[in-house]
Amino acid sequence: DIRLTAPVFVGDTVYAESEVLSKRESASREGQGIVTIQTLGTKQDGTKFMSYERTFLVPKQGYGIEELANY
Repeated sequence: DIRLTAPVFVGDTVYAESEVLSKRESASREGQGIVTIQTLGTKQDGTKFMSYERTFLVPKQGYGIEELANY
């Protein structure tokens, strides 16, 4: 769910800041975890114009493509 709270115009400078809200190991996928992050969008004058949360699956340390491929 993305919430837009203020307009953004051409020429505005925008910034994004993300915070990890939670993380846990996946119960069904060994070597992977589930992370939830909240991102806030702020304009150059400090006005918050957007916020959203997202949850995604990530490999745990030692289980990434490079480690599995022996790079």
